[in-house]
Amino acid sequence: MFDKHKHNIILLEIILGYIVYIFLITQSTFSLAIIWMMFVVYVWLLSSLYLKEYTFNYFLYIISISGIILSISFFFIQGIEELPFPKGALMFHSEGIAKAVFIFFICTIPTLLVKNNKPRAVIKKDAIINKINIKKEKWEEATADDLESGNYEPL
Repeated sequence: MFDKHKHNIILLEIILGYIVYIFLITQSTFSLAIIWMMFVVYVWLLSSLYLKEYTFNYFLYIISISGIILSISFFFIQGIEELPFPKGALMFHSEGIAKAVFIFFICTIPTLLVKNNKPRAVIKKDAIINKINIKKEKWEEATADDLESGNYEPL
């Protein structure tokens, strides 16, 4: 029964960690929330290794999702400032926005590369297998009678 719920435990662990991160970002400091995010990813990694549910792609997705959440938080904390006058005015800080976009860029590139490389590898593998099958189908082994008669074509 425990084997059925191993994947759900790991998923629940990471979701609860993200919820606590959101709570920390609103109620505490940004640095404490970042430390919590790193702790959650590390605990997820250890528990998935222990429960033998680890795959590199899931790890890459968790790192990417964590980085995207971090970049969005950084954007709202460092990139936008609410001004008291006029009411509802916002000031955009280019340095904070640039840092947030850079974090977003760095965290999404590996995921995009993994997604794009998978189909090509499968296509190349299938193409190689098809070439081998075609080569196998084009010839048949010559018998002793064929060799003596000369009615065969070498490939």
